[in-house]
Amino acid sequence: MARFELHNDAEKELVMTALDNVYMEHPEEEMGLVKKRGEALRGLEERGLISIDFDAPVWVAGDHIVYYKSKIYELLCHTALEASRTVEGCLFNLPVLRKGYAELTPRGRQETRRLLARHRMEQHG
Repeated sequence: MARFELHNDAEKELVMTALDNVYMEHPEEEMGLVKKRGEALRGLEERGLISIDFDAPVWVAGDHIVYYKSKIYELLCHTALEASRTVEGCLFNLPVLRKGYAELTPRGRQETRRLLARHRMEQHG
């Protein structure tokens, strides 16, 4: 998972989330699909089924290469660059890809086991 943010290169505490809960499988994915997935992930988190974390360090760069190569991240970079060139006093001039991860909560694991058991019963019953 990732979060696309815009930062201020002079004042580190100035941060704006441009796109949250991003999960991509291919760099060519369209914004609409990525936003729908993000909303679905947020819904799962709100229901207590998953936990999403962008604060813990994520060290495996290979897992996030799809985000760096994506059209959406490229757009974020171009937008930040253009704004820093053309907007006097632009606050958010630095694109940042914040790495994160999602994992099932205990409730999410329990619900997953229940759904799998139900699916097996329907397949064999």
